[in-house]
Amino acid sequence: MKTLIITFGMVLSACVMHAQSDPAYRQNQFNAMVLNPAQTGANERNQITVDANKSWVGVEGTPKTISATGNFNLTDQLGIGFTAVNDEIGPVKTNRIGISSAYHLKLDRKWTAAIGLSGMISNVVVDLPSLNTTVLNDPHMQSTLNSGTQLRAGYGGLIYRKEFYFGFSQPIIGKVNFTNATMDQFVQSPSFVTYAGGEIKMNQDWSFRPNILYRYVKSFSPYIDVTTMFTYDKKIDLGATYQLNGSVGALLGIDINQALYVGYAYTYPTTRLSRVSSQTHEIALRVTFGKSKKSWGFQNPRFFN
Repeated sequence: MKTLIITFGMVLSACVMHAQSDPAYRQNQFNAMVLNPAQTGANERNQITVDANKSWVGVEGTPKTISATGNFNLTDQLGIGFTAVNDEIGPVKTNRIGISSAYHLKLDRKWTAAIGLSGMISNVVVDLPSLNTTVLNDPHMQSTLNSGTQLRAGYGGLIYRKEFYFGFSQPIIGKVNFTNATMDQFVQSPSFVTYAGGEIKMNQDWSFRPNILYRYVKSFSPYIDVTTMFTYDKKIDLGATYQLNGSVGALLGIDINQALYVGYAYTYPTTRLSRVSSQTHEIALRVTFGKSKKSWGFQNPRFFN
């Protein structure tokens, strides 16, 4: 029994960390606000995005995530937005709704700095009775854990110009507390995110847009995600993605009419998961509208649009 509790504790700790930290996306340009509230208002135009991710198809209890974001430019310096995330992994289900705002300050003709804050409400449910155990009618596994509605916050910074950007953030501040159980041993480890990228013009039609993202979580292996995207005529995106000790994959995006963009990502695990699953799918839909920031003197990296 003791061994079972310890083993389950390790699994639950990992699940709670994953559910309360930001899920791993392959098309980070669609979820920049989830990663960093300073991205709010950094887009050239207003955008609403929906992204769905299904990891490790064919394996029971694998991660499933759906997110929706709205990113709006109130003025040339102030942005406001919303995020909604539904994340499932194993017995852990997380729902989170938040708002964010960021202030953008032009440092000179080329460089802009932004600082952002976010506030959110979240709920975490751990369905213990759905798990199979080696002990019949184990009293420790008979009730579902529920965090109730809890308040969270996040912060971040961003420095960017037309060809380059650098961001850092702590997307979620706080810990998981369950209303019907004392689970102090499963406190979430703080998660910190930093990333950088830009756009390199190759010729009149093609551009190259690399991006690297690093997430630090205490006591967990480093998360490094590298994406390389080739864009043709600002309408078609072709790229590849690599996650350290995780997966490799391909990306495809089509800008249909400068207002509607569809993106798809397929990844293949490079770990032992490849023995039981060979695919992760992610699809994103983005609607762009409103006045362009170009008329305000801003020059935004292609990553944001």
